[in-house]
Amino acid sequence: MRFVKNNPCINNIRLLGVWVIFGLTACLSAQNPKAKKQLDEAFVAFNAAEFPKALSAVNKAIKIDPTYADAYSLQASVYEAMRDTQNASKSYQNCLRVAPLFQPMYFYYGEYLYRNKRLQEASAILKQFDEVPNRTGFIDQKHGASTRLKEKASRLQSSVKTAMDDVNIAENLRIKNMGPSINTDKDEYWPGMPFSGDRFVFTRRLGGTENAMLQEDFYMSDLRDSLWEKAYPAPGEINTPENEGTLSVKADGSALYYTRCNQPGGLGSCDLYVSDLDGRGWKRGSNLGSPVNGGSWDCQPAISGDGHTLIFSSNRAGGFGGKDLWISYLKQGKWSVPKNMGPAINTRDDDDAPFLHYDGVTLYFSSLGHPGFGGSDIFMSRMGADAQWSTPENLGSGLNTPEDEFGLYIDAGGKKGYFASDRKGGLGRLDIYQFDVPEKFKPIPVTYVSGRIEDAQGGQPLMARIRVVELSTGKVVFSDSVSNFFIPLTAGGNYALFATAKGYVPHSMNFQPTASTLDQPFAVVAKLTPINNDAVFVLRNLFFDTDKYDLKPESAEELLQLVELMKMNPKMEVMITGHTDNQGAADYNVKLSENRAASVMAYLVKAGIAPARLKSKGYGDSRPAAANDTEEGRAKNRRIELVILKAS
Repeated sequence: MRFVKNNPCINNIRLLGVWVIFGLTACLSAQNPKAKKQLDEAFVAFNAAEFPKALSAVNKAIKIDPTYADAYSLQASVYEAMRDTQNASKSYQNCLRVAPLFQPMYFYYGEYLYRNKRLQEASAILKQFDEVPNRTGFIDQKHGASTRLKEKASRLQSSVKTAMDDVNIAENLRIKNMGPSINTDKDEYWPGMPFSGDRFVFTRRLGGTENAMLQEDFYMSDLRDSLWEKAYPAPGEINTPENEGTLSVKADGSALYYTRCNQPGGLGSCDLYVSDLDGRGWKRGSNLGSPVNGGSWDCQPAISGDGHTLIFSSNRAGGFGGKDLWISYLKQGKWSVPKNMGPAINTRDDDDAPFLHYDGVTLYFSSLGHPGFGGSDIFMSRMGADAQWSTPENLGSGLNTPEDEFGLYIDAGGKKGYFASDRKGGLGRLDIYQFDVPEKFKPIPVTYVSGRIEDAQGGQPLMARIRVVELSTGKVVFSDSVSNFFIPLTAGGNYALFATAKGYVPHSMNFQPTASTLDQPFAVVAKLTPINNDAVFVLRNLFFDTDKYDLKPESAEELLQLVELMKMNPKMEVMITGHTDNQGAADYNVKLSENRAASVMAYLVKAGIAPARLKSKGYGDSRPAAANDTEEGRAKNRRIELVILKAS
């Protein structure tokens, strides 16, 4: 039921539980005092939830004055309260019949039809909403909709179109309550997992009310034999007697980003925190501080797969509405000043509950401002090659309902999704549900490379600049100074990883994940060798066509790293050596390896490296790095190496 102030078909507003009657506008016929008396009685009964009595009184008013629009409007509301949708619709129609020039009523009737999934009728009525101002006898001051109502009508029209175009069928989603291992009669929400998918983490509300201090804690469940075990409180010091909520699990499972509110020393009403895993328990969380947190409400973090991008919801100044999504980047251990994600994502209403998939380009979030199915709906947007976010798409009526849905998580493979909803049939008010992700809304499937940097001589952890580049596009996927790394990779890419540290020979790796290898992540230990005589650097990201020695464009990143090494060590002298597998004649392989090594040397000379510092030689297949009886071994043997002849 919708009652709106200054609507002459209703002409009332609810104030402290009492319906106050305003004077009728001149657009309606004169009131019959007896009809008005009956309508007043009907309002009193309606407010007391005495719906049969209200209906009797309003029917008497209509019998006395069949042109009484206010009476038809209240009659529609009474029928709605009594769940008599057929008669409610007739009452709306009668209201419009006696007040056909009152534009707002077309919106309210259209909204009613939409709520009852009568989409074709809703679309037709909303079309009339747009047409009313062009009708003879229309006077804007008395009959027109406000600017705000016109905006709402436009949004409703989009919602109706979205619903009519919706192809998601609930049965195909196979939405399923996660059951008593996860859900209870309390509220469970905000699910998350590490990339491995073997631990389920969520928030459980243990007590408190909207006006009292909430008690929220994190709970976990472990996967055993494809089933989730009974949830238990998160171990360690992360849970407190107060509230911890809205979590985001770092992909490698080493940290939780989350929200705490009204804390001593906090910067705003709610701040973002991080807790690291210490052994098997979680440390007491630490405030992320400025500039991520400020004097406003900062909440609901979503950490990217590589741990270097943070999206969160905030009502800070500079946004488009109540709550907006903001983004910050981690560089050299410090978070950047958050930026608003812009009008493609944010609306004048609340936009929150973000989840950035491991692919780094697919964002899911909840919104009241984008066209939806009622309440807070879940949407998806993808970042394009131009770094711009696409127009958000509603995930469909199979998933979104007139109730609230939020806190979406989708697993690394993009197959299973999890979200919280207060829909009917749950074990508590808010339960966590799982579903099969429709093809249209699947993220890009990913695998990852994880590892650590060590000093090759002593084995100690080493801080190094890690740079990952997708060679076919030149896109930098990751760049920062770290000693440990976890970097998602999508199938079909040709990735180069470069590890560099002052005083050390660079380390180069190449990864080319395919769809069939997504379940086989790359784990590496990069052992960096100090720069000294006879140290060897394998150039794993130089590429040649078969039987050719022209450097392919994908080799550019590796060559740039090599030029930088030579310029940073101006006295260094090197030998560039070429090697092949054992396929083909030995003399041919020697010649091919010589030519390839010479191509690299020529590039360095052209880049400004003095020829006197460079030598090249081809060894053919005489110095294999691995056995030649497998393709993997032969691939290792086809290589270019840099041998340091003089370090300084």
